[in-house]
Amino acid sequence: MLKHKPVITLLIASLALSPLAGCDSLPGDKKTQGAVIGGVGGAVAGGALAKNNRLLGALIGGALGAGGGYLIGSQLDKSDPDKHRDDAVKAEKRARDNPATVDDAKRARTADINNDGYVTMDEVVAMAKSGLSDDEMITRLERTGQFFELNTEQENYLMDHGVPRRVVSAMRDINQDVRNKAYDRYGNSSSSSRSDRSDRISNDR
Repeated sequence: MLKHKPVITLLIASLALSPLAGCDSLPGDKKTQGAVIGGVGGAVAGGALAKNNRLLGALIGGALGAGGGYLIGSQLDKSDPDKHRDDAVKAEKRARDNPATVDDAKRARTADINNDGYVTMDEVVAMAKSGLSDDEMITRLERTGQFFELNTEQENYLMDHGVPRRVVSAMRDINQDVRNKAYDRYGNSSSSSRSDRSDRISNDR
């Protein structure tokens, strides 16, 4: 079996999500914070994601400076770093400035709540806050047709904000065929990222 570098980090390459907590990390003023879910705050530096060299990281590159870290899923036809960087940056900015709400999640059919071809962390948190079951959240993630890549900080952020560990673990393997196609087209094969992902799965057991 081919071993692939996780694609989503190439969309976020050169960025690493620092631990996030507290209302001060949420976007907008206090009134806005009460109405929205998720908003990922904190500084994002270039160490971890660049080291893993994942595809989603490459898609965004260094364009976001300290504002990245929201993007965790991509459609195959939205994951070419040469063609879709602007789209990825817009998706990250939208998640940061206008996070998905519980009402948005309740109306949506998939985890791509705003239907822009990407899944961001605020959308997953909004699903969890809306009261969806684990199975329904996983089904909605599958329905996107997207592949997902998260670093440890992103996984911890989701779980700290109410996303069940089972859902976070499932995201590592959802739509693997799409991930493989994305790496065949836009990335290079590597054993390191798959090994890192397997290590994290083992630590969950």
